[in-house]
Amino acid sequence: MYKIKKCSRVSDSIVFKAFTDGFADYMIHVEMDEKYFINRFFGPEGNDRELSFIAFKEDIPVGIILGGIKEGENVKTLRCGGMSLIPSERGNGLAKTLMEHHEKKAKEIECRQLFLEVIKGNDRAINFYKKMGYEKVYNLTYRKWEIKDKSNIGISPYDNKVEDMTFECIRSLREIEYSHLPWQSDFPYFKNIECNYYGIKEKGNIVAGIVATNKRLIYLWVHPMYRMKGYGKSLLNKVITELEPEELNVSYTNNSQVHTFCNHLNMKMESISQLEMYKWLA
Repeated sequence: MYKIKKCSRVSDSIVFKAFTDGFADYMIHVEMDEKYFINRFFGPEGNDRELSFIAFKEDIPVGIILGGIKEGENVKTLRCGGMSLIPSERGNGLAKTLMEHHEKKAKEIECRQLFLEVIKGNDRAINFYKKMGYEKVYNLTYRKWEIKDKSNIGISPYDNKVEDMTFECIRSLREIEYSHLPWQSDFPYFKNIECNYYGIKEKGNIVAGIVATNKRLIYLWVHPMYRMKGYGKSLLNKVITELEPEELNVSYTNNSQVHTFCNHLNMKMESISQLEMYKWLA
């Protein structure tokens, strides 16, 4: 009934059509042009045309599943970067067929687990993924920090110690910091987008770092020995001063310290949250 092809075997325009047609009635309105879609979903989002599949019915694209290797995990992981079906083909087994191709490819390239994000409250999708063997591991929270006053977090004694850093310098923090990061806050993702990197060194070693744009606070980490002293505040002051954001979007998974820190800064909870789901492959 359906003909399944790798996305590498069709044009980008057809891939774009399959994706946008499938998301036309999604609970979050999806609007983008083809250039933006290709640059994002096969750029920072990490999807690979060779690892993505598109379904045809009578030569019409009716469904798609995007896939890419998720770096940053301790085991080789295939991430589902998005799956969509046009409304008329839902409930006909196509989603299961696409997921089976996705999993088969993961095993072929020796991945040990599968990973995806799904919006909390999208019970139909969540229940489907559970039937396919996925389980919820992390909650993904989104918050917004409205910066009404550029000096609203106060002066820190370490403000003059903040330096411009490179990606690799901030990346070195992961040698001592192993906490789980959401995909869009992980180093393999943001190394491919334009970001600003700042850090603080003590005795020649970086002990605190931040990654941000004028729209997003992507990554912030302070060595445990230097917490509760004002290092994080100094990094935020640098972002506010240099980038002059009106507001910053923040996302994080289960982490009580990050959650409390966001509360301290009066960051507003967004109405949308997600679940991170995994499936271990034997």
